[in-house]
Amino acid sequence: MGFGNVGKELYRRLKSNGHDVSFSISNHGLYDRLGNKIDEKDGYFNSIKHIDIVCLAIPTLDDGKTAYDYISHAFDNGKLVVTCEKGALSNYFKELQENLSHLGYSATVGGGTRLLQYGKQRMTSEVTEIHAIVNGTLNYVFEQVSKGRSLGEVAREAKKLGYAEPGAESTLEVINTEANSDVPMKTAILFNVLGLGEISASDLKSNAKNLTEEDLRALIMESQNRRYIVSITKEDSKEGNNIGGFKEEVNGWHISAGFKNISENPLFMQLTVSGVNNSLLVCDGKDGINGTYKVSGQGAGAEPTTTAMLLDLESLLRH
Repeated sequence: MGFGNVGKELYRRLKSNGHDVSFSISNHGLYDRLGNKIDEKDGYFNSIKHIDIVCLAIPTLDDGKTAYDYISHAFDNGKLVVTCEKGALSNYFKELQENLSHLGYSATVGGGTRLLQYGKQRMTSEVTEIHAIVNGTLNYVFEQVSKGRSLGEVAREAKKLGYAEPGAESTLEVINTEANSDVPMKTAILFNVLGLGEISASDLKSNAKNLTEEDLRALIMESQNRRYIVSITKEDSKEGNNIGGFKEEVNGWHISAGFKNISENPLFMQLTVSGVNNSLLVCDGKDGINGTYKVSGQGAGAEPTTTAMLLDLESLLRH
């Protein structure tokens, strides 16, 4: 379901891996395995009866309700689901929680990095800090700017390469959409999946600060030292030097996000990655006495996203 950049790549790789794609849905309608349009009266809700698994590769154009309805209907019909859509899991986690074993969702955060699985494996009662770069687009844009390229040029390139969320036009819109729409969704999923409590993306979005043109100028000047980082910590970090972002306290955990100065925290220096890569760092024990553990890999883009979805699909079908 969905036939944009991710959907097309997923369709190609499913077919090349020997899977029978029974039908696909695009903005233009429902199509059978041969590409013939199916009569609308038959529709998706009848077609789903004859399949094993739904692959959901649609953008989030609402709060995730559209994707949630598709997923719920699939579950009601005994079907498995693999998704890269972020809205449903970030705003309807409680409703989906009892069926998580039937849902492949590693592509929702971290693309091919599969950092959600890594984070769950590393969580102990002694973990005190979690830091993450979950938006490869922002990481890529400001790394390129730090190398002397213009912000407008790189933002336009990110859109052309399919790294940026759909709908944003101006450079400021691109940056704000990634920071205040994409990141809150991923942060909510990360927080909930790690079992730290329950929060929705809408809660985080409500106090997110929109960047201004003046903020962009400051980020250009400080691009060598600024990266968009999400932190989840037991103690309030009292960060006062962030540009943009949001803060929230849930279940004894302090969530903070924004363009942070990586030179101010040695853990941020460990976390920093290049390109469209994402990373997750887990600090176990007070001051990391039990160790700090990191995973990183390519986040944005159709290829790493579909890789994560295919791994989820194979795992669900096996088990």
